[in-house]
Amino acid sequence: MIPFYTHFRDLAARETRTITLRGRADIPDGEYGLVEFYCDKPDCDCRRVIFRVVSAPPELRTYATINYGWESLAFYTRWMHGDAKTAAMMQGATLEIFGPQSQHSAAFLELVKIVLQDAAYVRRLQEHYRLFKEALATRHGPRRNQSQWRRASPKRRR
Repeated sequence: MIPFYTHFRDLAARETRTITLRGRADIPDGEYGLVEFYCDKPDCDCRRVIFRVVSAPPELRTYATINYGWESLAFYTRWMHGDAKTAAMMQGATLEIFGPQSQHSAAFLELVKIVLQDAAYVRRLQEHYRLFKEALATRHGPRRNQSQWRRASPKRRR
């Protein structure tokens, strides 16, 4: 997984979701960015994003790493060749088991779940995924699963 800004610095600067928090007992006051990471394997069609919830500069501390898979559980179960347990960890918003976490991770997960109720934001993430995969295809040449992620239209939700 590599940051979206690696390929789209200006777009990421404009469209990275930020959250400003004050007066919460479970999360320190401050501004936090949801930095998007996408899979850099050209043959992968996982249709998910990993967020690193990062504090504003100069600290830039990672407070949570959150997986968000926007497809159905059935999609991820098929994608995982029938492994429903792993599929459940990929679908929806979950703490990413391989990413850095903090004592505040669970609270950030609940906050991100609220942010993901914004359908326009989810469509933006899907578009970032498509752009990212196209950039990989351009860089690495066509791959066998290329048509799969092109079919992943944001309008296909539900």
